[in-house]
Amino acid sequence: MARASEGWCLRRAPSAASEAERIAHWPTTHGSQGCGEFLATGSAYEMVVCADCRYWRKPAQGLQPVDRGDKPWAWWTQAGKCARHAPTPQSEPGPRAFWRASHATDSCAEGLLRSHSDEKK
Repeated sequence: MARASEGWCLRRAPSAASEAERIAHWPTTHGSQGCGEFLATGSAYEMVVCADCRYWRKPAQGLQPVDRGDKPWAWWTQAGKCARHAPTPQSEPGPRAFWRASHATDSCAEGLLRSHSDEKK
């Protein structure tokens, strides 16, 4: 839980990880901090909830990881994978990328709402 003067920076959707079922953790920030990408309230970007995002994929049963990390089983049943960012090229050959896990109720400012044609896929 953040203090009254703190919160989480949700500007970026999770990027791909090098291990399966890695959980996305957003950075804690202080209310007086700023960054070069901040967006004023009411700007063109709006928060999109993961479950409504065209980049988010959730299996019918949710994710079933071998290692649940710091989340309870109920969290994983509503979890999916964010595929917003393509894996970053590495300097060594052969690394594997895994999409990061996020919850259906998480949101970010990089999502795009699903269209009816997206839902048919």
